[in-house]
Amino acid sequence: MVMGKREPIVIGPIEYVKVIGDHGEARVKGKVDTGSSRTSVDVWLAANIGLGPTVDVAKVKSAFLDEVRTRPLVRGIVEIAGVRFPLAVSVNDRSDMRYPVLIGMDILKSGRFLIDPTKKAPKYVAKRSKSP
Repeated sequence: MVMGKREPIVIGPIEYVKVIGDHGEARVKGKVDTGSSRTSVDVWLAANIGLGPTVDVAKVKSAFLDEVRTRPLVRGIVEIAGVRFPLAVSVNDRSDMRYPVLIGMDILKSGRFLIDPTKKAPKYVAKRSKSP
């Protein structure tokens, strides 16, 4: 039997992502960034769900500044469109940015996704627990 190639999952430039740490998880909007080599999570979010431990330090060159900064890399799980990626993500203060998660090429290079720039982020509908 010949295994067929998986169809790519179409995602937009903004998608809901689930970030999973040792103390919980959060479902937030994330920005897909094909120019970023690594996925980045806001420091407040990382602390609240218990991402870690720190496994390394990454050197990051800012697109806006002509300088190189270092950021901690921590272990976590990022889920996008139902696909989970256990990986090291950089932690950065994203409080002045619109989205607390940036999806980088470390996830996108998996080949699982096709990015449609016209696709809108799905509406978030909270799951209701059933009453007894």
